[in-house]
Amino acid sequence: MNFEGLIPVIQCRHIEQTLEFYQQAFRYIIVSKTETEEGLQWAYIKSDNTWLMLQKNSANADIPASGKIILHYYTSDITAQHQFMTARGIKVGQIEDTAYHIRQFTIIDTEGNRIVVGQNIN
Repeated sequence: MNFEGLIPVIQCRHIEQTLEFYQQAFRYIIVSKTETEEGLQWAYIKSDNTWLMLQKNSANADIPASGKIILHYYTSDITAQHQFMTARGIKVGQIEDTAYHIRQFTIIDTEGNRIVVGQNIN
């Protein structure tokens, strides 16, 4: 028995803003979504070979704004990704080389989650 994949679910206090962030920063498209009279409740989104689910979490609004999840994205061109996000007005950290042979930068999404974008530099 093998796992066939993993799809993180991000609990969102402000799901519309979070969806817009991932669409702008990572070019996600909506695969499916659930809306009610209260607005967007859930979204299943895709960008290249990555998938996320966003779920509105108004019942548990006291979730801390940081430290909930860290997402690591890998790319073949860290400089191009950095320039793309900067051009879209996304606040990105500086590109740095790590001791574990990854060149990376960090951003924070609208829910306070840390996102690391990296490239292998072996």
